[in-house]
Amino acid sequence: MTRIEFSANPTHLLKHPHPRPPPPSDQDETRNSSVDYISELPVAIILHIFSFLTTKDAIKTSVLSKRWRSIWTANPHISFSMPSCCGTSRSKFRSFMSFMNAVLLRCTALACNDRWLRSAIGPTIDRWLQFTVEHDLEEVSITLHNDVYTLPQFFFRCTTLVSFHVYGCSFSTVGAVNWTSLKRLRFDHAKLKDNAIMRILNGCPILEFVELKDCWGFKHIKIKSRGMREMVIHSHTFSGEVLKISAPHLLKLRILGNSNPGEFKVDKVSSLVEVELNFKISAHSPGHGKAQGDLVKTLLQSLHHVTKLVIGSLYLQVLSLTEPREVFLPSLECRHLMFRVAEDHVGEAGIAKILESSPYLEKLILQMTCTPTSRVNNC
Repeated sequence: MTRIEFSANPTHLLKHPHPRPPPPSDQDETRNSSVDYISELPVAIILHIFSFLTTKDAIKTSVLSKRWRSIWTANPHISFSMPSCCGTSRSKFRSFMSFMNAVLLRCTALACNDRWLRSAIGPTIDRWLQFTVEHDLEEVSITLHNDVYTLPQFFFRCTTLVSFHVYGCSFSTVGAVNWTSLKRLRFDHAKLKDNAIMRILNGCPILEFVELKDCWGFKHIKIKSRGMREMVIHSHTFSGEVLKISAPHLLKLRILGNSNPGEFKVDKVSSLVEVELNFKISAHSPGHGKAQGDLVKTLLQSLHHVTKLVIGSLYLQVLSLTEPREVFLPSLECRHLMFRVAEDHVGEAGIAKILESSPYLEKLILQMTCTPTSRVNNC
């Protein structure tokens, strides 16, 4: 160690031109000794590191330090994803299930924020959901490859749930719903009957965001939450001729994707300020062009008051395929208009029709994407 001393008496250096340094103190020995900085990290920092790792990798950190051997059990961010090979190997599937159950049994976190459940069987998922409910979970995502599994009734009484995303579940019967803390809800590839979706939405008094993607079985969406901010309907499969949407406090509505023949009817949406339309009705009857034109006209009439309008390629194609004399669009009050068009866009006539019906327009944006018109996801 380099040591530099300054003295107020210069004669001191003359008497001792090469003074001997004092013996090292205990403090110096402590400085020179190696410090295990990994073990000295606060638990909060270690758990923050775990939040960037999968559960399996977090467990592997046990070899770094004796102190780390059990800290992973307090990790509130737990993620499981079954490898694809488990789907074809029964032994590997059982091994994966055993691993998950062993991990959950050792978890000591009082509040588990994230649970990702993929490709499992009903009784096993029930146990996992029971565990997360008992630990006051806030976020849950379930991804299944079939719609056989039905959520257990006790899960609908989880009052701490804030965000819920489910793919591939069945909602044939739904009892009382008490999701009093839920703010974000996403259903993907799910069958939802009218009574089921009404019970669910009525049981979410502070819901802010809802997305229904590739869903079917219902004809009416009614949301009463005063905090409702955004609704997304993506690639809806109609069970009847009309899907009615009623949300008096909704601020933003997005209708996307390819839908089977039907009609969207929007009612009681006076609070809407922003709407995105990028959907296409798949119909091939001789008069489907006029029918789609009537759909466009009716929908825009109910949305004429919105101040921001986003129009995508799929919707513009519908306008372009109709004869000008068949569709007379209502006067729109939008001041902010955006067109999202793909590289292979062929809906110039639709753009012209929208512009002709926007006398109060203040801002126009043309956004080009690299996405083919057969899809709706932007780049």
